[in-house]
Amino acid sequence: MRGDQHVSLSLATAGLLIAPWAPVLDPALIAVLLFGTFIGSLAPDADAVDAAIFNGRIGGIKGKKGQVLNGLAVVLPIFGYTIRYLIYYPLSLIFSLLLRKSYRHRHRGLLHSFAGVGLTSLILGGYLGLILTWLGEPLVLLPAFGCAFFVGCVLHLVEDSCTPAGIAWLYPFSRQRVAGRIRAEGDFEVRPTAFAIVLAAAAAGMLIAPFLITTSPEELGRLALVGTPVIWLLFVLVSRVRRERRHR
Repeated sequence: MRGDQHVSLSLATAGLLIAPWAPVLDPALIAVLLFGTFIGSLAPDADAVDAAIFNGRIGGIKGKKGQVLNGLAVVLPIFGYTIRYLIYYPLSLIFSLLLRKSYRHRHRGLLHSFAGVGLTSLILGGYLGLILTWLGEPLVLLPAFGCAFFVGCVLHLVEDSCTPAGIAWLYPFSRQRVAGRIRAEGDFEVRPTAFAIVLAAAAAGMLIAPFLITTSPEELGRLALVGTPVIWLLFVLVSRVRRERRHR
């Protein structure tokens, strides 16, 4: 998918999960969670030289939303080049040596696998921890950023699983790919936009629910935890995601 689609879908999902707790969470924590998801939603594309994470700007997003996100996007190249040169390349070399296989750097390879994004999240968190410690800053919000970053990465993988190119979730241990029928380009492909609107509407519903009915953040939180995977499952089904047949 395109960078703007990754950002919209991932932030809408994060918003749905955070919304029930918004009245009781520290605003700084909410900001860190959304920022971590934002960076994570684009991080796996650090294996492509023309990715949005290197540009400092996200095309396709307009209006107030575009102004806010592109204001934050100025830091994207810092994360992009850090991930590409200080995480992705070293991990590729390590896996190549461990598995005794030659590794060809390509888009939707290691960084588009569960192992890749998991290790990237841990290593990036370590780098940030070292920097914050050197600066004398507290690390209290670093775990929240790390978790949100990982969630953003996983959502990116789910989103790319819905496209014809697909991804191999277990790469480099398996090259079996899953793919769907969502095409990032095209005037008639409205499913990503429609799905983002559904997620955003659900998040808005969570925000206004306490003003309309008697409920608690815990009850709404449980509903969001159940409802979010259900909504995503419907999107995956609509995208006709299937395991690709391997040609002999």
